[in-house]
Amino acid sequence: MNPKVIVIGLDGGSWNYIQKWIDEGKMPAFKKLQTMGVWGTLQSQLPPVTSPNWKCFATGLNPAKLGVFWWENVDVANRKIYIPSAHSFHGKEIFDYLSEAGYRVGVIDMPTLYPPHAINGIMVAGGPDAMESGFTYPAALEGLLKSKFDYHVLPPNISFMKQGTTEVIEEIYRLIDVRFKAAEYLLEQGKFDFFMVAVYLINVLQHYHWGDQVVFKAWQIIDDGVGRLLEKYPDSAFYFMSDHGTNEIKIKFNISTWLEQKGYLKLKTNTSTSKLGQFGITKGRVTKTLTKLGLKDFVKRVVPKNLQQMLPDDVGHIQFAGKAETIDWDNSQVIASGQGPLYLLNKDDAFKEKLIKELEALEYNGMPIVKKVYKKEEVYNGEYFDQAPDLIVDQAPNTHFSGSLGGDEVYEKPAHWKGENERSGLFLHYKQGIKPGKLDTSILNLAPSILNEFGISKPEQMDGEVIKIDL
Repeated sequence: MNPKVIVIGLDGGSWNYIQKWIDEGKMPAFKKLQTMGVWGTLQSQLPPVTSPNWKCFATGLNPAKLGVFWWENVDVANRKIYIPSAHSFHGKEIFDYLSEAGYRVGVIDMPTLYPPHAINGIMVAGGPDAMESGFTYPAALEGLLKSKFDYHVLPPNISFMKQGTTEVIEEIYRLIDVRFKAAEYLLEQGKFDFFMVAVYLINVLQHYHWGDQVVFKAWQIIDDGVGRLLEKYPDSAFYFMSDHGTNEIKIKFNISTWLEQKGYLKLKTNTSTSKLGQFGITKGRVTKTLTKLGLKDFVKRVVPKNLQQMLPDDVGHIQFAGKAETIDWDNSQVIASGQGPLYLLNKDDAFKEKLIKELEALEYNGMPIVKKVYKKEEVYNGEYFDQAPDLIVDQAPNTHFSGSLGGDEVYEKPAHWKGENERSGLFLHYKQGIKPGKLDTSILNLAPSILNEFGISKPEQMDGEVIKIDL
């Protein structure tokens, strides 16, 4: 039985990155797909980040209907910062709609699914947020994947990614290949109407090795896996998508440091986090030690995330939930997350307009830092609108916004990450009889389009629309 629809999700997939290899004939499956299918850019929701854009894809909802806006949610009213899990998101996914309609569904390695939930079929949660246990539904599937494929959500040695060690890269190659081999095996064993395989780890490589040859080898592995699925399931409708695109980082902008220097952000001193840093107790050192001892996943499971985030990084920067203790909420006017979201404690319209102008005017050696600053009403709508960031910065090309606290310099050369996300990602649709062509669309349009393949009308609450394809 051929699945009616197969989705290939590619975290950070971007035509501007892989087109040269396609044109050179080094990715034959994608060359065939471009020749025979409909393809173009896929616009993600701002900010263009894994969380929440994978959920935007799966639900057809904008973040203000999901209730999650980035890897951290800033609760201004209660002066808290927390890291969302799959339980934090609202809205039904295509997996749920299809299951309820009686269709059998399979999904492998999609981020923001941890912990997985019950569907009519199987669900395997992907990184970076899933742990190495409890990542499958049904639970027994985890044992099968581990025994048959030595399946891991993330490489056990991923803590050493910053060093770019060969062992980590080789394990990423193996695990990308495992995603496709596991998909092929499960497709052969079970009758699925819808199946999705995602590849999160390709974007890990792009972050740390943007422009390096090691990334090309990973894309070749993906191309091989795609080619096998095309050959085995020629009658299926294929959708290819990414949660966002990618581009090279040329400058890192420490927005919290800039806000501090402007007097818009005030920090406390002598906090628990700063004391840990003074004693050399940092997240990087602790993580590496736990990795060597084989205890990293155990600690991640039993220690609350907020406590984990109290640890500063190796240069004293404080990130995510750990920032809440350090911020002087009473005397600050703005709090920044990474990659775009800004929360205003000073709600004065004049201040808001001033901040927008100052951000949009930023340059470094003649290079723009900000493409555009959006007010939240220009980006979001939905029942969680009040929890949304007040401003969302669309980063200029070749920039990376860090929201961590504790930096001394506003502008820095990239130290670890070489690649950053951008809004324009990858879209491709192929099935027999389709009229080839170019088409740009929104990530919100995929969910209603996939449901439409099964004759299910677009749910009223979905923001997306069915993509019109000529046959």
